[in-house]
Amino acid sequence: MDYNDRLSALASFFQCSSEAAAKLNEAMSLVEYRHKDTLIHQGDFGSHIWLALDGHAQMQVIGVDGQVRLLNAYGPGEIFGAFPEPRESLADIIVQHKLVVLQISAADMIQLLRENPDFGLGLSKILGDQFHSVLDRMAARVTLTAIGRVYSELLKTVGEGNEISPPPVIAALALTAQTTRETGSRAINALERRGIIRRNEERLEILSRSMLKNLIV
Repeated sequence: MDYNDRLSALASFFQCSSEAAAKLNEAMSLVEYRHKDTLIHQGDFGSHIWLALDGHAQMQVIGVDGQVRLLNAYGPGEIFGAFPEPRESLADIIVQHKLVVLQISAADMIQLLRENPDFGLGLSKILGDQFHSVLDRMAARVTLTAIGRVYSELLKTVGEGNEISPPPVIAALALTAQTTRETGSRAINALERRGIIRRNEERLEILSRSMLKNLIV
């Protein structure tokens, strides 16, 4: 992602002008992570905030039974980390496929907000959207079947388009849907057999959004 692309993304995320976006960009560092990199470990003291530009990350904890549990998932335009102040991390934050972020310390972000109050509106919208996303996942956990949750997460991952490249890691998709890798694999394989999706090593393509939506129960 080049300089102009970053400014466009920031202006869109924060609903601000190009000039304001340039100030944000100058205050933040561009960092790229690889698949399965860990940004921070559960129990570590964290002082950074990350704004995702491209790719995805998951917030994972180890339960009392030793199994990995998903707390949240993050994608482009979402903020996570130590905000509004440095603190102990409640979970591991692990990259899925790749992750490109803008990074800033909690202290620098607070100072930036003090000097540029207009950023607060955009930030409140980002955090508000993330809050509702968490509520949506909680509601899905109560109201949908495990397979329905996998299909719902697949639609969220693809967004407004019909293609994901590279294709999602099934284990990560299943974890986001709060189910097992085996259930996630069966669900995706069923879509492929019915011709609802097509996938290879490079991409996953949804061929019928309406049929996929009808399976979210």
